[in-house]
Amino acid sequence: MKLDDMYEPNRRGEAAREGGKQPEGGAPLADREVPLPPVATLDHIHRWLDGEAPEPTGVRGEQARAVEFWRRVDSDTERRRRVVTPPYLAARIMASLPEAASATAVAPWWKKDVHLSPSAVIALAVGAFSLGLLAMRLVTG
Repeated sequence: MKLDDMYEPNRRGEAAREGGKQPEGGAPLADREVPLPPVATLDHIHRWLDGEAPEPTGVRGEQARAVEFWRRVDSDTERRRRVVTPPYLAARIMASLPEAASATAVAPWWKKDVHLSPSAVIALAVGAFSLGLLAMRLVTG
């Protein structure tokens, strides 16, 4: 069993088993440029989303999924812009809000009732008495 020797000593794509022969015509092989159809890049997609470029064509792979996603988002957004809440619904929501809750929420803090527990009143009294003793001691000092 003989294995092919694919070593390329002259870097022109000719295998060693061919003996390094020149192609017919004597000219070395040259790479040809094959024009490819334009492919939309992410930059083109972003410009399209910003409204600076037309809709991209010739998208493949991940870019095609991104363009399709943004098309769906655009169509859903347009559809939801046309949705209008019925007038009776807003009236029902406003009617269901409690009146007393809105009145207390608007009142300033100094007009609201203060509710203290008995232990809080005792703690405040002891604190005020201690503060008074401290102030008297500083003054008479």
